[in-house]
Amino acid sequence: MKSIGVALGAGGARGLAHIIVLEAFEELGIRPSVISGTSFGAIIGAGFAAGLSSSAMKEAVQEAQVLKGKRFWNGKKRNLPIAVTFLDPTTEAGGLIKGEKFVSFLRSKIRIGRFEDLQIPLYVIATNYWKREQVVLSQGDLYQALRASYSLPALFTPVKFGKELLVDGGLMNPLPYDIIKPLCDITIAIDVSVRETASKPNVRAQEILFSSYQIMQNSILREKLKQSQPDVLIQPDIQNVRMLEFNKINSIYQQAFSAKEELKRKLAQVLEIETKPLPFKKRFRWPWGK
Repeated sequence: MKSIGVALGAGGARGLAHIIVLEAFEELGIRPSVISGTSFGAIIGAGFAAGLSSSAMKEAVQEAQVLKGKRFWNGKKRNLPIAVTFLDPTTEAGGLIKGEKFVSFLRSKIRIGRFEDLQIPLYVIATNYWKREQVVLSQGDLYQALRASYSLPALFTPVKFGKELLVDGGLMNPLPYDIIKPLCDITIAIDVSVRETASKPNVRAQEILFSSYQIMQNSILREKLKQSQPDVLIQPDIQNVRMLEFNKINSIYQQAFSAKEELKRKLAQVLEIETKPLPFKKRFRWPWGK
């Protein structure tokens, strides 16, 4: 069988759609030979490369969504959204959040510390802040690489990597299919970026910042696609989900379902295999029981 490489793009909360789209490989009984990822795509890619099933990743997301057993100002126990669960503010220069709490959570779920121990080779994209260039990480400490890849400037503190300073890989390569193209026969690229920003009055400065970042990523990707194309490009149509809206898990999963079915059809075509549709009940059985 032809070897398949999968590139998972950046997109913040929209990156949760990768979990659903990757179910296509499980349902077809296919294993990619190599994976690349940027930012949240790198996180999902690491889980997949470590051998986590989509069900295990969904369970991890559900667990991350709440912080149980903590008492707050009114003395009552409350559940918190994921953005607050992993909030570790810092006074260090370069960002508002360390990001170490999230790294600890990833470590407890992936349980593999180095790239060399992954079941599938993984390439993680970061940006060298001083040299203004792309960095491809594929050896050594897995979590330091992931931490660098999702370090959105001004939000997360940069990661010191030897003498270099690394930040979010989306600044240079939001959808890194070019990195793995020479390493496989068929390249699959999954783009979860925002292609349209809804116009709303009284837009906050934070939202302007994140939207501008996404506009930049879209511009980079458009120019890149003019130069070379992946063999299969999947673009889940995820509407009304901002970068940090991880509370919209259900909506993201449901909206990504059609992209998974599209990938299954295209994989079947390029690999010349036969697919059978799932029964109706199983097709719409979501992990939250609705």
